[in-house]
Amino acid sequence: MKTSQIKFIKCPHCGYEYHPGELFLPGELIGQPNQILRDQEGKIVYVDYPEYKELTTKTDYICDNCNKPFIVEATVTYKSSEQEEALDFNTQETSLLD
Repeated sequence: MKTSQIKFIKCPHCGYEYHPGELFLPGELIGQPNQILRDQEGKIVYVDYPEYKELTTKTDYICDNCNKPFIVEATVTYKSSEQEEALDFNTQETSLLD
């Protein structure tokens, strides 16, 4: 992956850069729920996490370069879109013409 596609974390004191994987443990930014309850329309109304597997978007760290503490708050966003008609295998027919 090109480094231009990765959002790096910078120390606010000295500008030293970190990869998100250095400051957040795998799975922390999305958590690992063990129970999800939805209403009749499919909207999530309750999420339960096992201990230590909750969603974590904030962490404290001491810079490896300047030895000063700082806080990192992550913002996770998601984007969904419809699949191309030719790749939607739930339909019986598809048009291959443009």
